[in-house]
Amino acid sequence: MSFYSTLRKYHKWPALVFTLFFLLFAISGVLMNHRKTIAHIDINRKYLPKSYQLKNWNLGPVKGARTINSDSIILYGGGGIWLTNSSLENWQPLMDGIPEGSDYRKIFDLEVTPNGILAATRFGLYWLGKGANRWVKLHLPQGDEFCTSIEVVESIIYITTRNTIYYTSAQTLQFTPIDLKAPLGAKKEISTFRLFWNIHSGEIFGIPGRLLADLVALVIIFLSITGIIYFLSPKIIKRYHERFRFHKLKRTTRFSYQWHLKIGSIASLLLIVSGLTGAFLRPPFLLLIANGNITLNNKSVLNSYYWHDKLRDLVFDKYRNRFILATSDGFYHCNDFSKPMVKFSTQPPVSVMGVNVLKPLSDGYFLVGSFSGLFRWNPDTGETFNYITGNLHRKENGLRKPLGKNLVSGYAQITGLEYMFDYDKGMVALHHSEPAIPMPSTVANAFKFPLWNLAQEIHTGRIFSFMLGDIYTLVVPLAGISLVVVVLSGFMMWYKRKYLN
Repeated sequence: MSFYSTLRKYHKWPALVFTLFFLLFAISGVLMNHRKTIAHIDINRKYLPKSYQLKNWNLGPVKGARTINSDSIILYGGGGIWLTNSSLENWQPLMDGIPEGSDYRKIFDLEVTPNGILAATRFGLYWLGKGANRWVKLHLPQGDEFCTSIEVVESIIYITTRNTIYYTSAQTLQFTPIDLKAPLGAKKEISTFRLFWNIHSGEIFGIPGRLLADLVALVIIFLSITGIIYFLSPKIIKRYHERFRFHKLKRTTRFSYQWHLKIGSIASLLLIVSGLTGAFLRPPFLLLIANGNITLNNKSVLNSYYWHDKLRDLVFDKYRNRFILATSDGFYHCNDFSKPMVKFSTQPPVSVMGVNVLKPLSDGYFLVGSFSGLFRWNPDTGETFNYITGNLHRKENGLRKPLGKNLVSGYAQITGLEYMFDYDKGMVALHHSEPAIPMPSTVANAFKFPLWNLAQEIHTGRIFSFMLGDIYTLVVPLAGISLVVVVLSGFMMWYKRKYLN
C-alpha cells in the first residue's frame, strides 16, 4: 500500500499542477497540425499580452525591401506587401488577389522582373504582371507550394520550395523541377531536432501520423477533463449530499473513472513519447539535440529524399559563378545543377530556426542573418565577422545557446541606408545615425496575429512570458516530464490493481 500511495501522489499532484497546460498544449497542437484549415483566421493583437503589440517594426513584419523606381519602394515580410514612396510617407497595401488572412500573406521573398513581380508565400507563388493590380497564383505541384525564395539570374527565374528548386522564364512562367543532386557520399540522415519534431507532430508517418498526433491530443484532453471530474466530484457529493441527490454527477464520475483508466492505459506509450519529444524541443533539453544528426542507414540516398523539407534559400554568387543553397542542415554550392552539391567545410552561424537573410555583398562576402545574429561570411575561407560590431566571430565549441543577442528576422536597404529588423527590438539602423522609419498605423493595424501563430506561441510556452519572464522556457519541458511521470505512475497503478492484487 505504501508503494501504491507513492504512485498515487506522483500521479495526482503533477496532474493537478499541469492539467491546464496539458489542455492548452493539446488544443494548440491540433490547431498547429491543420494550418491551412485555420490560415484565414486572425486574432486582434489588442487581446494579446504586451509582448505581442507592435512597436518599431518588431515581430517580423519586414523581411526585405525592393526599389521599383525612383519613387516606389516595396517592403515585404510577415506583415504582407506594402508600397510606399521615396519619402516614406504614403503607404498602400499591395495584396489584392492573395487570400485574406495574415498567415496567407506572410511573404518569404519577393523579386521584381521586367515583366512583373513574384511573391513567395507559405501557401504558394504569386505573380503581379506589369500594369496589373491583382496577384495571380501560379501553378506548382500540390504538396510542394511552400515557397521559400526567388532568385533571378539573367533571364531565368529560380523558385525554391521546401523540397525542390524550379526554374522558368518570366515569359512562360511554366516551372520545371531541377533534379538536385545529393552530395557525394550522402547518407540517409536527419537532424536530431527534426527527428524529434517529426515524431512529436506525427509527420514521420505522413498524414496518418498527423492524425495519430491529433488523436493523442484528444486523449490528453479527455484524460485531463475526466481526471478533474474524478478529483472534484466526490468532494462536491460529500459536502452537499444531504441537499442534492447528484444522480447524474455520480454516473458521470463512474464513467470518468472507468474510461480514464481504460483510455489512459491503452494510450500510455503514445503519451510518453509525446511528452518526451515535446520536452526536448525547448530549452534546456533542446541544447542536447540542436546540433546533432542521426544516420538512418549507410545505403545510397535518393536525391529527392535527401533534400525533402530542407531547402530554405538560394542565391547566385556572381563572383564565383555558382549557386549557394541554404538548407536546414547547412550551406551548399554548385556551379552546375547537374553536378552533386558540395557542402561548405566552414559554416556561418545560423539558428536552429533557420536562415532569414542571405544576401551577396559587393566584396564577395555574404550577409547571413538568423536568430543567431547578423554576420558577414566569406564562403571561400570561412572567415565570419559580426556585421554589427565588425568583430571576428569565433565559433563556440560544445553546447551553445540556440539564440543570439540579435534575433534577425530581416534586412533591407531603404533609400540607400541599411536597416536590420530584430524580432524583439524591431528596426535597427546599421552603420548610420539616421533614425528608424516610424511604423505607419495602417501597416500596424493590418498586421494581425494568425490563429496558427497563437497556437504556436501557446505550444512553445512563449505566451506565458508576460507572467513568468525568462523562465517561461521551462514550462514546456516541465510539462513534458510531468506528463511522462503522470502517465507512468497511472499505468503502474492500473497494472498493479488489475494484475497484482
